[in-house]
Amino acid sequence: MQDNPTPNPNPIPPPPGIGMQPQRRRSRGWIIAGVIIGLVVVAIGVFGLMISMFLSSFETEQHVDVTDKTVLVLDLSKGIPEYDPPKALSFGSDESGPSLRDIVESIKRAKTDDNIHGIYIRSGIAAAGMAKLSEVREALIDFKSSKKFIYAYAEMGTKGGYYMATVADSIIMPQEGMMEFNAFGTSAPFMKGMFEKLGVSFHVEQFEEYKSAAETMNRDRWSEPAKEAIRALLQQRSDVFVDAVSKSRKLTPERVVELMNKGVYIPDSLLASGLIDAMMREAELKERIHRRLNPDDTTAHPTLKTISLAKYVQSFTDEESDARASRSIAIVYASGAISPGTNSDPFDASGIYARTLIRDLRAARDNDDVEAIVLRIDSPGGSAFASDEIWAEIREVRKVKPVYASMSDVAASGGYYIAMACDTIIAHPSTITGSIGVIMSIPNFTGSVAKVGITIDTVSLGPSASFMNAGLPLTDGDKHTLRSFGQGIYTRFVQKVAESRKMDTAAARKLARGRVWTGTAAKEAGLVDVLGGLDVAIAIAKKRIGVGANDDVNIILYPKKVDNLTALLKAIGLNKEDGDEDAEARAMLRSSLIAKVTGTIPASEQIYRALPGGTRSQVKHALQLTELGMTERALMMLPMTVPMD
Repeated sequence: MQDNPTPNPNPIPPPPGIGMQPQRRRSRGWIIAGVIIGLVVVAIGVFGLMISMFLSSFETEQHVDVTDKTVLVLDLSKGIPEYDPPKALSFGSDESGPSLRDIVESIKRAKTDDNIHGIYIRSGIAAAGMAKLSEVREALIDFKSSKKFIYAYAEMGTKGGYYMATVADSIIMPQEGMMEFNAFGTSAPFMKGMFEKLGVSFHVEQFEEYKSAAETMNRDRWSEPAKEAIRALLQQRSDVFVDAVSKSRKLTPERVVELMNKGVYIPDSLLASGLIDAMMREAELKERIHRRLNPDDTTAHPTLKTISLAKYVQSFTDEESDARASRSIAIVYASGAISPGTNSDPFDASGIYARTLIRDLRAARDNDDVEAIVLRIDSPGGSAFASDEIWAEIREVRKVKPVYASMSDVAASGGYYIAMACDTIIAHPSTITGSIGVIMSIPNFTGSVAKVGITIDTVSLGPSASFMNAGLPLTDGDKHTLRSFGQGIYTRFVQKVAESRKMDTAAARKLARGRVWTGTAAKEAGLVDVLGGLDVAIAIAKKRIGVGANDDVNIILYPKKVDNLTALLKAIGLNKEDGDEDAEARAMLRSSLIAKVTGTIPASEQIYRALPGGTRSQVKHALQLTELGMTERALMMLPMTVPMD
């Protein structure tokens, strides 16, 4: 026998299970190593999560001291969330800015704070609706009565940002900046052609002609009633904008409209038209502000002492006002599209979920310290069923404590539905409200399945067995049934409006028909009681419980913060709450947790973030409408969004 036999050039593989033991051991070894590595990665992720939670809590609780000759910086580029509760499991990458109430309260504080000598507005992009922007602008106008200065600086600007800047003593831009000073308008994607190519058709029932939410699915352009309603909203915003610009820049309204129609964009033209005061770099502007506050400072390039609004909020606490106030009012926030069920995601408080909002309303009702409730609504509507659930609960809460509806940018369709259950409705003049109507949009995929050669056959014991089968065309009977179903919801909606607003049904129907109204128009029509912002709603609630106009009141906010440990256990499925019966929802929570630990952003979200602001709002609205339509057969939803820019 040879010691080194020649290898067989064509070896025959051994039968399965023979001579493979070493390879199997290597496979197991790799599996064990993979498990160990996986456990290490998870441990590191959880450890990092705990550190993040600790640092987040530390930063949130850390008090900030404000020193003399400080300038408060107001930057609204991250938007103005209606309510931004302290987030569980914060990872230091929160994209939203301070809440509307924090902004307004900070400006009020700064007015009497001897250490704050002025406000510096970074006014390029103000990502918010007209009502919120107006409330902030009104607070800035009040701030100016203190004789403190306001400067506005914009590198790239929109009409929303410029609207805020008009309150400033001076508006400054750099030489290479740009401002969109143009006429108001809006647009939306219509997808009928795309659906036809895919073989999808939509049967739409709308109550009535102005309820145009589904027109983007079954038409290639807006109907005339839809255009009429949109044009009215745009005109109101344009009028408010032109009035603000003409008064602050000492131009006639006609001249402002002329400049908007022309479209003025570059700083040279803006300066020549009297729309800005000077061109300079931001560093130069800050140096000039510093020298105004410190005339004796001879430093070559001094640094202006500033504090962001988010930091300034940490310089005072609610305990300061609590010590002075012996009476309490609750603000319950209802922001986003209305959906049934419970919000089980501790990472995202956006959206109105019926059971979650009802839980908050009951908590405010059962809180012995709370004497009145302000329901702050910023919603385009959504599920008809969920809206009715909330409506019924508000009626029950009112038996114990008064409830006031305060409308923000939008309180329309389902948003108006829940508002009319309250004792009093307060709307801002620029609020979008009304849209009293119902929409039903049923997709049919008959053409789609035919395109790929699929046929559908049925066996049924009656003509109703295939009702709303998306793979079969709707019969005349199906259409009649759908119409009757939607008509009943719409009729009850109008009847509730008539009862709430103390008018006959015929008068209520004239104001319904799906038409949207501005707050001012809604007040004239009798759909709301009072015009004003959140402060006005709080003042009315104070009067109701016998608190003087100049006396402090303790404000208790709902929803409450989610405990960090509870949120973590909930995300991994170890802390199931009432209503969290869905394993799929918990799986989504775990995915959300992983995304936050790793910092990954889905490609679809990256594309969405890259879209222009106006387009983003329209896409978001369309996606909300589509998502709700997958499970809800009848919607009370605003037809479109009307952005400030």
